[in-house]
Amino acid sequence: MKRIIFMTLAFMSAAALQAQEQTSTLADTLALEGSAVVAQKTLVKMDVDKITYKVEDDVDAKTSTVLDMLRKVPMVSVDAQDNITVNGSSSFKIYVDGKPNPMLSANPSQILKVMPATAVKHVEVITNPGARYDAEGVGGVLNFITGTQQGSGSASKPFDGQYGSVTLQGTTRGFGGGIYYGLQKGKWAFNLSGNASNTYINGSEVNIERIQKAETGDFLTSTSSLSDTRTPFYNGSFSLSYEIDSLNLVTMGVGYTGTDIFTESHSRIGMNSPLMEFAYGVSGSMRSLMNSVNANVDYQHTWSDNPARSLVVSYQLSATPTDTDMLNRFDDSLMPEQRTDGFTNSISHTAQADFSTPFGANAEHVLNAGAKFTARHNSSLQDSFVSDVLSPESCVDYDFYNNIGALYAEYDGKFGPVGFKAGARYEHTWQNVTYAQDQSKDFNLSYGNLVPNASLQYNISMVQNIGLSYNMRISRPGITYLNPFVDNFTDPTMKTYGNPDLKPETGHNISLTYNYYSPKWILNMTLRQGFVNDGMSSYSFYDTEHALHTTYGNIVNSSTTGLNAFVMWIPGPKTRILLNGSTGYTDIRSKELDQRNSGWTYTGLLSLQQTLPWDLRLSANVIASGNTVTLQGWTTGLWIGTLGLTKTFLEDRLSVSLSGFTNLSEGRGMKIKSVSETNEFVSTTDISIPLRMISLNLSFSFGKQDNVNVKKSRKSIEEDNQINAKSMTETVGTVIRM
Repeated sequence: MKRIIFMTLAFMSAAALQAQEQTSTLADTLALEGSAVVAQKTLVKMDVDKITYKVEDDVDAKTSTVLDMLRKVPMVSVDAQDNITVNGSSSFKIYVDGKPNPMLSANPSQILKVMPATAVKHVEVITNPGARYDAEGVGGVLNFITGTQQGSGSASKPFDGQYGSVTLQGTTRGFGGGIYYGLQKGKWAFNLSGNASNTYINGSEVNIERIQKAETGDFLTSTSSLSDTRTPFYNGSFSLSYEIDSLNLVTMGVGYTGTDIFTESHSRIGMNSPLMEFAYGVSGSMRSLMNSVNANVDYQHTWSDNPARSLVVSYQLSATPTDTDMLNRFDDSLMPEQRTDGFTNSISHTAQADFSTPFGANAEHVLNAGAKFTARHNSSLQDSFVSDVLSPESCVDYDFYNNIGALYAEYDGKFGPVGFKAGARYEHTWQNVTYAQDQSKDFNLSYGNLVPNASLQYNISMVQNIGLSYNMRISRPGITYLNPFVDNFTDPTMKTYGNPDLKPETGHNISLTYNYYSPKWILNMTLRQGFVNDGMSSYSFYDTEHALHTTYGNIVNSSTTGLNAFVMWIPGPKTRILLNGSTGYTDIRSKELDQRNSGWTYTGLLSLQQTLPWDLRLSANVIASGNTVTLQGWTTGLWIGTLGLTKTFLEDRLSVSLSGFTNLSEGRGMKIKSVSETNEFVSTTDISIPLRMISLNLSFSFGKQDNVNVKKSRKSIEEDNQINAKSMTETVGTVIRM
């Protein structure tokens, strides 16, 4: 006889019921048929302030990149050009194991599209960062958990253990591999990981046509280029923890990420106007070596009479040096060879102290407070040469010192089925900008920002809740936006440069969220409204010599209304269907440019994961995105399909995966069209990138992972971890077949 027994909250303790902790976890769905056990691990965990996607439990992680996995993460969207938005905003911050990673924040798509998904265990989406977080990042925070596990710092029984894994991948566009090893010896624990890959894309095409409207007649400029790109990628990390005693914990870590992008191209550039007509060819090469180094040390102290009370003192060093060298040789022998050597860097020193204490009869109230200071130095040194002769007028030697001091306080309380959280953070910024060539441009700036946040959550029942939140965020310009170096390397008729006078933009976000979870369904719906004043935006204009300039300015006021939906259906123990999508309406206005644009956009992913006979695991995905809206135009969307099969051996220690993906539109490659239009010009860009790929992945693991636990302090720099947070549903919907 067969019965289906749903055990909802069967193992929740009485204390957890009384405290009404708002963390929600959907436990593993198990099917017991005779002596066989078939399990589906939960992919999503919904907490008070964040949503966690468990990448390591997704079968697609074996053959995907981190960018591919982000398409499945609730509240995150990735469009046709791999642009990432969090909570409907392209302004967000990226952290690795709770530490900010400037390189990933500055170049998220470029790095994540070559980073293997096996390098990440979980992705945390924090759309309503509390006062404990930096105020930067309008959309919120993406936190990538790579391997270190959360430790409480309390005493635990010492044991010895080790765990390791090795992965190898070969594709029609490159190859790669990775290693992970963890070891625990008594109170000492450490782990190290490393990943490397080399991918290439040959035959990318870019065609640009610009029409400048003038009284004497239209000026038509066209550029056609064909390029090949090779992208080696390297990533490594080391973490160490030592429990001095039951009340004191010391942790440290070092991480490195690097990518070496090399592109060779040939372009044809021409201009046709009533006054002139010319055309020429140019062969170019570019090498960009981007690096990111992070190191941190944390000390945590807890109290014996109240283990949930903690003091954490942290220090972090981060650096992101980047070398970019470009060379152009013109087909016309009369035009001299051009070369550019560029170096940019951002070095940050950060010190932080955090204190947290619960109070109340059942510790249902928590007070958090802390202080932080960051000293950041951005620099840019760009040298341009014509026939190996330095051109001083085209060189830039630029330094940007940015010091930020912050104080915060935050209250988190539970009142029966109601949860309330509110806080404020004050940040004061001191800026100093210097130019080596022209000191008359030097300037100093000092300003402060008070950043409030508040959220209210109500438990409708044990399996559903609703929440309302408000937060204010700011976004400071990075060195890419600030760097005044004029890049007209490939096409002299186009000039691109930053604006050192940019100021931070301010964003206000209101969201209404509904969560539901059952044995067969997980649902997250978020209705959001965002406002940005004095927003940073790129814009273009022509000069008197018919060259198109593109730069940045605080010129935009925007409003975005959107809906994010994440739905997971588990109809049986061998099937999982997932839908992750968003749609929204954006209105962008600029008084300075006397322009306005608006429109609807959407992104979505439909995923099927099915266990077939012989324990073959099938994964099929359709990825879609619609047009995106910019201040001066729009960009088309894209449809992509992926298919994969995975088989495990040796008690799941050996995994073999075969997968492939292709575009679902016409043609062999990914085709993207962008249009920008003003009263004085129309610019159209058509991009075609070969997309189809087949990959084979092998993975082997040894040891027991649960026995290796490199601990982390509860609140290191930029981290927001729940203290003693209990699952709202420790076990929800366990399915037992008898």
